[in-house]
Amino acid sequence: MSFSNRVKEELFKVLPQARHCRIAELAALVGMSGSEMREDALCFENRVAGMKAKTLISKIFKYNLPEETGSERGGKDGRRGVLSLLCTKQEMNDILVTIKMKKNDGPFFSVDKQGQNIHNTLRNDTVPGMMVCTQTCCKRAFVRGAFLACGSLSNPEKDYHLEFVLKNEAQAEMLKEVLASLSVEVGTVMRKKAHVLYVKDSEIIAMLLTLADAHVALMELENIRIVKEVRNDVNRRVNCETANIEKTVRAASKQVEDIRFLASQPGFDELPEELKMTAGLRLEHPEVSLSELAELYPASVSRSGINHRLRKLCDMAEKLRNNQERR
Repeated sequence: MSFSNRVKEELFKVLPQARHCRIAELAALVGMSGSEMREDALCFENRVAGMKAKTLISKIFKYNLPEETGSERGGKDGRRGVLSLLCTKQEMNDILVTIKMKKNDGPFFSVDKQGQNIHNTLRNDTVPGMMVCTQTCCKRAFVRGAFLACGSLSNPEKDYHLEFVLKNEAQAEMLKEVLASLSVEVGTVMRKKAHVLYVKDSEIIAMLLTLADAHVALMELENIRIVKEVRNDVNRRVNCETANIEKTVRAASKQVEDIRFLASQPGFDELPEELKMTAGLRLEHPEVSLSELAELYPASVSRSGINHRLRKLCDMAEKLRNNQERR
C-alpha cells in the first residue's frame, strides 16, 4: 500500500464527535469528489471517500444508503474504485441542504461543461466549505474530507509533495481560502483541465497531517525527516572533510615541489636550521597536515609556526624561479 493510501486509511477511521464537524467533512467529501453529480446518487472517485461519506451520512441523518460499485452508464464513472451511494430525492435534498450545496427545494447543484460553478461566486450557500467552515474544528474536518476525496501524498522517503486535484477553479479557490485561514499556504498549477493545489515543504505537510488528525502518518513523516536530516548532515560533514583533505594534499604537494626545487639550488645548506628541519620533515611526511607536522617537530612549535616556515620556503622558491625566468 502506498504512503498516500495509508494516510487515507488512517483518516477514514477518524470520526468527528461534533455534528457540525461531521457536516463539514461530508461537505468536502461530496463537493470535491471529482465525479459527475447524479440526481439519484452521490458519486465518489475512490471507495475510501465514498465509505467515509456513507458513515457520516449514517451518523448525521440515520440514512443507510445502498452502494453501487462502478457504473452501468460507462464513461468516467466506470473507473476502478468509483463508488456511488444511491439516494431518494428527499435524501439527496436533505444532504445537499445540510452541507450547504443548495437551498431547500432549490435547484440541484451542478457544474457546467467548462467546469465552472454555475453560480459564479465563492461566497454563497451553494459552495461547500464557506458556510460549513465557521469554526477551526470544522475547517480541520473539511481539510480531512478534502484529502480523502481528492488529495494525495508522495512517499516522503523519495519526495515531499502533497496535492489536492480539483475539478474547477471555484473549488480550488475555496479550498485555498480554507487552508489559508489555517495558516497553510499552498501553490497552484493547472494540470490538463484540473486545478491543483500543492505543498512541497515538509513542515507544512506535517502541519496539514496534524490538522487532519493523521497522527500515525505524521510520526512516520517525522521519523523519515529525522533520518534524512541526519543523512544530509553526515554527507555535509563528509564532503567538508573530503574538501579539507584535498586542500591539505594540494598544499602539501606544492610545498614538497618547492622544497625539492630549493634543495637543487646553491645555498640551500646555508638556510637557517629551523627552515632546513621543516623542509626535511615535509619531505619525509608529505601526506600529513600542518598540525601533525608540528607534533613531529623535535622542538616545541605551533601549527602556525610550521605554516609560517613552509610559506617562507615556498616564497623563496617562487622568487628563485622568477629570477631564473628573467635571465
